[in-house]
Amino acid sequence: MKLHRIGLRTIKTSIAVMITAGIMHYIFHEPPFFACIGATVGIGKTKRTSFDATIVRNVGTAVGGIIGMIISLSTQNVFLKGLGVIPVIYIINIFNKKDSIVPGCIVYYAVVYLNTTETAGIYAIKRILQTFFGSIIGIIVNFLIRAPLEEDFQ
Repeated sequence: MKLHRIGLRTIKTSIAVMITAGIMHYIFHEPPFFACIGATVGIGKTKRTSFDATIVRNVGTAVGGIIGMIISLSTQNVFLKGLGVIPVIYIINIFNKKDSIVPGCIVYYAVVYLNTTETAGIYAIKRILQTFFGSIIGIIVNFLIRAPLEEDFQ
């Protein structure tokens, strides 16, 4: 069995997650889960992959969250909620961000199926903002601590 070393990206990810979790917990008094996902996504191998992954995650989260809020206010019917993935996928395709479809659908499902009409809006807004916040922390840490390669960043 070959032992693998702990690389710089692993260390940067840990630092970004610790900073994000600390701010979410001690300053915002919110669970850091979704912000930590954003922070992890922001640590890419190159500057381009950092930005691309962050865009993919945030576009999907925003579209899924917003459509989830709208559908949650419109119906409580579990089957009709299933149709909400149509505008999620359609809008993401309009933006030509096909990689955002899966995260967008996951956020949509979380908003409409894990929340009530009363809680869906706040949940979606928190999810969107926390993901964005964590992504920004991840990118900042990634660029400040021995910035990643630039070879494919234009």
